[in-house]
Amino acid sequence: MAMIGGGVRMLPENTLLFERLVNVLTEAAPGIRLCFNTRPEDTVEALRRWIQA
Repeated sequence: MAMIGGGVRMLPENTLLFERLVNVLTEAAPGIRLCFNTRPEDTVEALRRWIQA
């Protein structure tokens, strides 16, 4: 599992960086689950969406 924060993906100037991160992660770890937060305070919530109990 990998978390990509809003600071990377929500800023237009980081679009290329975001694309590269997604491509590198999915190539390096096929089947990886990606989760996305919008601010530090919702990081745990974003992770919980993909963690199975």
